[in-house]
Amino acid sequence: MRILKDGTAKYKPSTLKAAEWYQQDPLPMRVMRKRTSVKVFMGAGWEKGTVVEWRANGTTVYLPRKKQTVTVRDNRNIKEDSSK
Repeated sequence: MRILKDGTAKYKPSTLKAAEWYQQDPLPMRVMRKRTSVKVFMGAGWEKGTVVEWRANGTTVYLPRKKQTVTVRDNRNIKEDSSK
């Protein structure tokens, strides 16, 4: 964030995008096909993974880097991986 000469605040575009992302509803979960590349938000940041199973109340994702399977129950903590 920068404060301009006229006293108004100018936010970074990434900050506005992140705020917009977290304004969406946590449920219902988006429909995702099996083997779709996704990113899951964990405590240390976004982890790449692959969808194993989708249900209305959660999506199960395999994270190869951690060799772990997790179930994501909040729509804001999962998004499709656009970098391929």
